[in-house]
Amino acid sequence: MNTHEGSFKVVGDGEGRQFTVMGAKSMYKATAADTGGAYSLAIETTPPHSGLPLHVHHREDEAMYILGGEYEIQCGEQTIRATKGTFVFLPRGFPNRFENVTDAPGSYIYIASPGGFETFMDQMSKATAGDPVDMSKVPAIFRQHGIEMK
Repeated sequence: MNTHEGSFKVVGDGEGRQFTVMGAKSMYKATAADTGGAYSLAIETTPPHSGLPLHVHHREDEAMYILGGEYEIQCGEQTIRATKGTFVFLPRGFPNRFENVTDAPGSYIYIASPGGFETFMDQMSKATAGDPVDMSKVPAIFRQHGIEMK
């Protein structure tokens, strides 16, 4: 078991580092700096009929715990419908995608291991903040963080 020289941390309701990427809001409760690099944890709110297209993480395993709404989630060749209380593990190296399939916002707890995914979210939040969105920066950010769009 690895140990780290972290410190006790409490993050209250509505607190944390927030990023908005293409309408989805992520509130980071724990970052790599907090966990000695072990994982990052966020709560995401996904707009209706929104999500991420098929992509592959080459660095992180991902996990989702659905808090509300209904998501269609694909990992490899399997596709499921996930509702409140469903836990989904998405191993690195497998193509995956998700979509909130309801007419209302959905939400889930997101865990990435190892930690550090908040750096990607920070860069994406800044790159997609304009109106219109400057998508020319996005492919380089994906490559830099070991994420491949399918």
